[in-house]
Amino acid sequence: MAIRLNSYRPLCINEAGREAIVKYDLPPFIDSSCRRDPDLENKYPSTTAVCRGENFVPRVSVDDIVVYMTRTGDYGIYADSYRVMTAVLRIIQIYASHEEAAEWYRAHQVPLPSNCMVPGNPPFPWDHTARVNSKGFNDVAEWDAFYLARTQRIPVFVRMEKLFCDIYHPPVLPNEILKEIFGKIPHTQTPPEITEEQYHKLLASLNIIL
Repeated sequence: MAIRLNSYRPLCINEAGREAIVKYDLPPFIDSSCRRDPDLENKYPSTTAVCRGENFVPRVSVDDIVVYMTRTGDYGIYADSYRVMTAVLRIIQIYASHEEAAEWYRAHQVPLPSNCMVPGNPPFPWDHTARVNSKGFNDVAEWDAFYLARTQRIPVFVRMEKLFCDIYHPPVLPNEILKEIFGKIPHTQTPPEITEEQYHKLLASLNIIL
């Protein structure tokens, strides 16, 4: 079993995202893109190659634990920029394709996660996102086409279970805690493996009991 630390850009990261939260009554700390990855709203959260490409999902195994924190941002609550820790998830199944994963979700009458890129499961509209992405896309069609190409190249789909998840009022994760535990601010473009000791220190520092 490996424990990995990952990050994402939450919907509340900017004014456009906060407008979407109010207009559509969305949880503030869900992923901000047109394909939520991770999809923390689903009963069984999922992650795919849409965000990290080959840097993450091809490297994981069943029973691995993934700790999700947000990127640093001004989330409209405190004066300073900060991170929060939103989820601790355990990988329970890895599928060879999105189609295979969709079969499981449908068979168990669970809505398809937004990052399950199969026909009949469209992306979120532009105004449901924070309208920002690393490639500078200005519309959902172009954004989604990029994701589709990436998942066709790396079709792995990961289904997880929630050990902890709070997308409304997650605990604040100060830089000081990260530096104390890891000696630095971890880089998560390729989500690093952390030790069990670091993992338990992280949970304890935020008073998270699983």
